Amino acid sequence: MPPILQQLIGREGAPRALVSAVVDAIGSAVGVEDAGGRLLFGSAADGGSPGRFPIFHGTDCVGRVTGPAQAAAVAALLQHLVGREVERKALGSEVLHLYREVNLIYAFSEKTAALLDVERVAQLTLQEAHRVIDCSHATLMLMDEQTGGLVRVAAVGDDLPCLQAVPSGEGIVGAVAATGVGEVVNDADLDPRRCADCVGMRALICAPLKVGERVTGVLAVCSAVPMPYTAAELKLLTTLALQTATAIENARLFERAIHAAAERERLMALHQQAELARTKLEAELTLAARIQADLFPADLPRVDGYEFAARSRPARLCGGDYYDALPLSGHAGRTGLVLCVADVAGKGLPAALVMSNAQATIRALLAHADSLADLAGHASELLHATTPPEKYVTAALVELVPESGAFTFVGAGHVDTFLLRASGDVVRLVSTGHPLGLLPPVLPYDKTTHALGEGDCLVLFSDGVPEAQNAGGEEFGEARLLDVLLAAAPDGAAAAVDRVFEAIDTFVCGAPQYDDITIVVARRAPTASSEIL
Repeated sequence: MPPILQQLIGREGAPRALVSAVVDAIGSAVGVEDAGGRLLFGSAADGGSPGRFPIFHGTDCVGRVTGPAQAAAVAALLQHLVGREVERKALGSEVLHLYREVNLIYAFSEKTAALLDVERVAQLTLQEAHRVIDCSHATLMLMDEQTGGLVRVAAVGDDLPCLQAVPSGEGIVGAVAATGVGEVVNDADLDPRRCADCVGMRALICAPLKVGERVTGVLAVCSAVPMPYTAAELKLLTTLALQTATAIENARLFERAIHAAAERERLMALHQQAELARTKLEAELTLAARIQADLFPADLPRVDGYEFAARSRPARLCGGDYYDALPLSGHAGRTGLVLCVADVAGKGLPAALVMSNAQATIRALLAHADSLADLAGHASELLHATTPPEKYVTAALVELVPESGAFTFVGAGHVDTFLLRASGDVVRLVSTGHPLGLLPPVLPYDKTTHALGEGDCLVLFSDGVPEAQNAGGEEFGEARLLDVLLAAAPDGAAAAVDRVFEAIDTFVCGAPQYDDITIVVARRAPTASSEIL
């Protein structure tokens, strides 16, 4: 004889159809193997590391189901079907001489195996029980997982108010559920466990619904008149109860598989919606990044005797850093150009919006401000009035007179700016006031004056340069930055910018960029005589 699992899966019929239905509901590759690993049904799972879910009969492993996590439902289903098949065969051999019972069990098994609805299985069971056992009413109750009591799911015949719901262990029905052992009670009036409101119930047979050793409910037939129920009838009802328990468990497993598939479909739909929203957002952010890139100077000024270079790399598609190089129009006798590096508190699109506001503000005020300090003060006042309190801007502003090399510096809560002398000395230009937009216009900005000599470099940068981190959390730091700048400065402003970015990328070694990185370098070229010296 072929092994039980091979018999169950190999033949066409309701069990195979039921397994096929559950596999179809799972929607993934599922295979059923016998104990020796031979494929009996379906196909091997493709990709990943599929789960292997054993099918037991007693303590013996009769096969396995391979597939995704949901395939555990198929294994459980087959385990119940195997158990039911074994029980049915054992019962058939025991009562072979009783044609009525054999025919009943076979027909009932076929009917319940084709049903995947708990209430329909319960109603069919009661109809069969009422037909083969003389009774006035019958009821089927299932365990409530939350309360542990019994709740009626179907009934035929006269109504029994006491059997609408039964607490765990209460009454005859509750006792059968608690012990898992069926009982015949032919004189219910004398039974001390009889429920007080069971009016008219004179005799009954109760059989537990069991899946393995777990009691899942109770099947009871009752008589309103004295009835000499027998052990054979208890055995028959117990057989019906066992078949019903398996069928109900299968129906529940199927319902769970259907619900899991529906939930998976719902999650997939949500995922698709999220992907569409993400794609739309990415497109909008890409457009915003392109617009923001257009806000930076397309070309830096060309001034005889000077080199200018700049670069900004946002941590996200859009950033909060800003640099500019703006020529003065001769207002109030001022000539030359203004260099600026600014850093908005925060990152991403909100910071980018504030950055564009700050850029427009500085550019609009440039022609009307009498001095660099005056420009910073008016810009801070306008930004304070138009931006949220948590959004402010740090900035380094330089007004350079190219003819003499003299420049004015205003720092608005920004990191130090470096003045690198041709001799190798480093002068730090520290902030002279609070960040733009942080405070009401009560404190004026101070300024400092300096001169950019031949071969000197002026380096403005955002805090994302020294604070760039590697995977271990170590920062690039000002010391490394100065080493790179001092080595690269003699080769020109563009070389200095390129080498700073190369040094940062080498240092972080692929670690995520947490902040925007911006640097501007202005270098006064040495004359031929100074180069010789």
